[in-house]
Amino acid sequence: MTEAADLVIVNGRVFDGRVRTASTAVAVAGDRIVRVGSDARVLELRGAETRVIDAAGGVIHPGFVDAHAHAAFAGVERLSIDLTPAASVEETLELIRAGAERSDAEWLTGGGWSHELFPMPTRHELDAIVSDRPVALSDAGHHTLWVNSRALELAGVDRDTPQPHNGHIHLDEHGDPVGYLNETAAELVGRVIPPATDDEVHAGLLNAQEYLWSLGVTGWHEAILGEYNGKADCTPAYLASIGSGELRSATSGALWIAPGLQLEEVPALVARFVEQRARNALAGFSTSTAKAMIDGVPHGETAALLEPYCNHGDGFAGELHFDEAVIRAFVAQLDATGFALHLHVMGDRGIRVALDAIEAARAARVSAASASAPLGPAPRHHIAHLSMVQPEDAARFGPLGVTANIQGLWAAPDPYVVPMIGDERMRAGYPFRAIADGGADLAMGSDWPVSPADPWLAIHVVVNRWAPPPPGVVPDAPGATPATALGSSQAAALGSTRATLDAEHQSLTLEQAFAAYTSGSSELVLGRPGRVRVGERADLAVATGDPFELPAEAIVSLQTAVTVVGGEVVFER
Repeated sequence: MTEAADLVIVNGRVFDGRVRTASTAVAVAGDRIVRVGSDARVLELRGAETRVIDAAGGVIHPGFVDAHAHAAFAGVERLSIDLTPAASVEETLELIRAGAERSDAEWLTGGGWSHELFPMPTRHELDAIVSDRPVALSDAGHHTLWVNSRALELAGVDRDTPQPHNGHIHLDEHGDPVGYLNETAAELVGRVIPPATDDEVHAGLLNAQEYLWSLGVTGWHEAILGEYNGKADCTPAYLASIGSGELRSATSGALWIAPGLQLEEVPALVARFVEQRARNALAGFSTSTAKAMIDGVPHGETAALLEPYCNHGDGFAGELHFDEAVIRAFVAQLDATGFALHLHVMGDRGIRVALDAIEAARAARVSAASASAPLGPAPRHHIAHLSMVQPEDAARFGPLGVTANIQGLWAAPDPYVVPMIGDERMRAGYPFRAIADGGADLAMGSDWPVSPADPWLAIHVVVNRWAPPPPGVVPDAPGATPATALGSSQAAALGSTRATLDAEHQSLTLEQAFAAYTSGSSELVLGRPGRVRVGERADLAVATGDPFELPAEAIVSLQTAVTVVGGEVVFER
């Protein structure tokens, strides 16, 4: 006799992680899926204690898996001065003022301010709110720091401070720092900010988990494990939360390779990572990935390009964060020890250098195997962001076995970056279709808190290639210019026009995008199928509608109605 299910979800339509199926219901017992089929077939497992959830026509799908998130510090930021809700200069300043009033911390920190609202924020604006305590606020992209005079003073940053490599201290007409620091310049202040305590990071991680559940996200990949830009290593928070059972979502993480690594330092780094991987695995935390930023971002003119930036008459084209020889060395040595590389790359030169390094590592692996020294299965390397990729390089992902780790929200037009790279390069950016057509696997992630964590917003942009309109606004004809859906704090990430980025050729289908954010990400970063099928772990979500029954422009209207983690309902709208 078949045992009764603990949970059944009926009256929906099942997307199994790859395709939309004819099934309308799912049954769960314990933490496993035990039946998928029609309502009648699944309801055969209904018992006296079975909970029944009506999906009301919504799609039932594997929980989203975010393949690139900074969840721990997104949570810390949510619990500090969170500027992402602000839609105006006044709202931003009021949030800072309110945060200062409620906190007696030595340093006031947080982030999420918009470059569109504050193209060049200064210390004077912050000094008018707080002058006796240091203030340091990251932008929405987390590559720029806005600080007050007290923070500059404590960091020893003044008119005589040399400009750092791969960074910029912006100066006023008198030659004094304005309080606006890009890339490595931000680290000059970041290194003197007291890092969040383990307890604060732990609280932030659990806050993030609960928020992600509200978006249908049941697992994620923490993209940086290690000290970064004044932030403490969040590994202890993960280990403690896993050990206590508080972290119920499936997670993995990437060990951080800091910019500036030297060639002679690579073997010691690899040895340290091997030791950390083994130690974390014993605690139930998979850290078999290594993360490096090959270059910076176009907004800060720190992405490494093949052709110069448009607003530089001196031929400046950005720089790599490592020497090319160092990149080839750490990619090859980490590949040989079974580490997957998770590479941040924004510029087309950075893409080419990264692919060349992976190609060399693959060739070395083949040579080793032919010499009767097998290295085991090749790790699944992935490249995140993909803002500028030449066509010949887009075709290399598939043959090299490199997964495209897509941040879909970024694939909307961004007028802020046009002066740096030009309209032609912007419109040719994020060539997801070309990469997919070349046979590459796809995964999706948000880079939260750099951009919003809601998968439906990202799927909308990947399918439509324009930024979603504000909630409640009916999408109009292509070519219109509505405000962004998420407020000005995310405008730099999303852009503010309805114009498309070569959408006819570079959009993904709904099925491709949905699969990338579920099974694609799950397979890549969690090593599990991420499918709605019998025997799989019951990490599920139910949407408020069925995207396959909606016009493409209405995908953005979807929300998560129910989230299930390990067979237990953890969120209901």
